[in-house]
Order: sequence, then C-alpha cells, then structure tokens
Amino acid sequence: PLDPALTITHKQLSLADRWMLARLASGIERANEALASYHFNAYAETCYELLWNDFCDWYLEAIKPTAAQDPAHRAVLRAVLDTLIRLLHPIMPFVTEALHERIRTIRGPLIEGLTLGASNLLLARTPWPIAEQVLLDGSAEAEFSRMQELVRAIREVRAQHNVKPKRKIKLHIPAGVTLLAKDSIPLAITLAELAALSADPAPTSAVPFTFGNVELKLSDLTDEATIDVGAELARLEKLISDK
Repeated sequence: PLDPALTITHKQLSLADRWMLARLASGIERANEALASYHFNAYAETCYELLWNDFCDWYLEAIKPTAAQDPAHRAVLRAVLDTLIRLLHPIMPFVTEALHERIRTIRGPLIEGLTLGASNLLLARTPWPIAEQVLLDGSAEAEFSRMQELVRAIREVRAQHNVKPKRKIKLHIPAGVTLLAKDSIPLAITLAELAALSADPAPTSAVPFTFGNVELKLSDLTDEATIDVGAELARLEKLISDK
C-alpha cells in the first residue's frame, strides 16, 4: 500500500517517472499560457498530446512490467492521472467528473514539485495543478527521447517484415558501442519487444538497419532459420523505385 504521509523525491524516481513528470510540468505551463491568451485550440492540443502520446502511448507501456512491484511507479501514475483529469476538465467535464469520483478515493504519497491540492467532492471545485521547476528535467527528456527513436526504428523494421506483435526478437550491437544510457535499456527491451541486446556476431539471417551513424541488426524475426532473400530483395527494389 502507498503511504499518503510520504513525499517521493525526484531522486527516488526512475527514468520513465522523471520523463513523464517533466512532460507533465511543461504541459501544465503550455496549458496555462494557452488559456491565459484564449488560445483554446493550443490548450486542447496540449492536453491531447499529454494524455494520448505521452501518458498512454509511452508512459503506461513503459511501466507495465514493473508497476506492480514499484510503489514509486504507482504513486506517479496516480498523481499524473489526477493531474490530467484536472487539466482536461474544462473541455471534458462529464467524463473527467466521473473519473474523479474514483480517483479521489485513491490516496497516495505526494510527489515533490507537484501540487494538486485537496480533492473536492466535485472536480469543478478542485484546485488546478501546479508544477515546480524541479520537475523540468532536460536530461531525462533527452535520454528518453533517444530511447524512443531506437524503439521507433525497431518497430519500423518489425512492420516491414510483418513480425508478430508480441514476438521477442534480438538486437545485435557492435562491440564497444554504447547505444543507450543504462536506465534506458530495460525500457527499450520492453517497448520494442526485445528478447535481448547482444554484442555477439549477428547470424547471416539478421536484418540490418541504421540508427544514427551505427549499423545495428535484428535477428529471430521469423521462426525460419533464414530470411527469404528473394522477398527481401524485391522489397528493397520496390522501396528504391518508389523514391
């Protein structure tokens, strides 16, 4: 259980948590600026990006394997969700009010730098969220962004070769190359459905792709021992002709 008397500090948080809170803090700032200048379309776009792109597409998927065992994950998850429904309330009052009825009953630790204020019975009378500068973490955003780029590149290869969604594949990295920061590696493994990152020589059936200025390879894309060379050649020729 989460102790509501505790305050979780920034240093106690994982990369995924620090990234989500940094995105949330900058999002609150953009939403405030948009509302103050009556740019309601910018406010709505900011809320959409936070909820759909950052929270749903990346953060929830990143913490799925560890949230049950990590109290900090659950505390951040609860705080971020509470913040999001407060931000969304002016444009989605009925949905957010219904969600608030449940979320307000789930108590958890405070998150350093995020002030939510006591939840009222009605969301409409609950304070607007306040994020402090401590949550703005450029290094966490840069580290997470590089991991996202790698995951997108791997997902593109998976899509090109019709790899089954949950199939675990292996990423081969040249010896001596530091591809990601240490904290990013478990996230990349989870989000790209990788079985492992390996410095071992890749099999001849492995598919190469470029990430930055480094050539990486993916293996175990299919159950067969080798890739259909003819089909791969035809795919590449079509790709060149389309350009």
